[in-house]
Parts: sequence; structure tokens; C-alpha cells
Amino acid sequence: MTLVTPVFALTSYQAKFSLYVETDLGALKIGKANFALQAKDDMYVYTSKAFTSSLWKTLYDYSRTETSIGMKSNNDIVSSYYIVNENVKGSTKNDYEIYIYAEQNYATYNGEKYKGEIEPGGLVDSLSVYLALSEDMKLNPEQTVFNYQVANSEGIKRQDFTVAGRETITINDKEIETNIILCPELNLSLNLAKEYGYLPVMIRKVNGKTVFNMKLTEYSELYAKGIS
Repeated sequence: MTLVTPVFALTSYQAKFSLYVETDLGALKIGKANFALQAKDDMYVYTSKAFTSSLWKTLYDYSRTETSIGMKSNNDIVSSYYIVNENVKGSTKNDYEIYIYAEQNYATYNGEKYKGEIEPGGLVDSLSVYLALSEDMKLNPEQTVFNYQVANSEGIKRQDFTVAGRETITINDKEIETNIILCPELNLSLNLAKEYGYLPVMIRKVNGKTVFNMKLTEYSELYAKGIS
């Protein structure tokens, strides 16, 4: 009997999150974050935007925008372009652009050749790794460790994303089961929900001395209109 690996098409969607910051007094809601995936065939454009509301800008002036462009090849997410702009209290913390040529094991950072090692195969960025985890969890829901080459501000490096257990959380007054994913090197933890195609419904990120949480508030699938 021949085993056939299932193939899942990328699904366009948009999702809205509440943005929280952890304090000694508990979690404070300080803003919003929006994610959108536009997919057609095996190509995708993935964007995110997080920002504090005007009410909280004096204490937590934060914004981050990201765009990732790439494709799904042999069930692997392969990023070809990534750009991020992150500002904290009026100062730029991250502002860089990466072009990735995975077949040539080559990349550029802000126009300069990346001098580190790039291994053959799939390669993701700080945004598309969420998409890679989602797709791989669909294929292998019992797998306990996922490993990716991740491109970020510090270069391109393999990272382990470990399934640390399950957790029931409440999204819009409804309890849902999630898988907890941890990546200590990136100071990142995620809750992935099967009900939402294993996309993150909660994201916790340590950013310097500040801990940010994002929690899903709205989700809708979209019909792809093409990628220009």
C-alpha cells in the first residue's frame, strides 16, 4: 500500500488581536494587532501590524509592521522576501529588509550579502514561521518538535519549536483547546488551535524588558483575489 501525504492548500484569512503588556498589576490592554494572509495557489503575501492605542502611547509607544512574501513548496513554507519596521517610544528598534534566494542558499540584508551559512531547503522569517507551524501541525499533529531556519534581525539560524503541552483558553467567551509551542531562543510562546487551522490564537513575546501578549478577537477566511 502506498502512503500518500495529504496536501493542504493555503487559505487566505484576516485576524484581529488585542495587544496586552504584562505588568506587576497584571495584563493591560494597550492596543491592537492585525494579521492578513493573501494566498493564491502556492504563493502568499502575509502581513501584520501591531500598535498601541493613542490612550497608552505615553507609557507604551509601540508599533511593528511586517510583510512576508513566499510560497509553499513540497509542503514547506519558503520565504523569499521579508521587511519589518519596529518602533519603541519614538525610536526605531528594527528596520530591515531581507531578500532570500533559497535555491541558491543566498540572502541579502538591506542590500548587503548575508555572510552566514544558509542550508538547503525551507527557510522562513519571523512572520512566516507562524504559517509554517500551522501547515506542519495539520500534517503532523502528534509531532513534538518542529525545526526551521528562521531569518530575523540576528541572521539566519535553525530554531526548535517544541510542543509543551495543551491548554484550554477562552476566545470570545468560548473555550477552545490549544497546543502550546515554545521557542526559548526567540523568547516566544504560541497557542495554536485546530479550530483555526492551527494558526496562533495567542502569542507571547518578550521584547527586551517588556512582555507583550496578543489574543485573537476576530477571524475570517477570505476568498483570494490574486496576488499582484
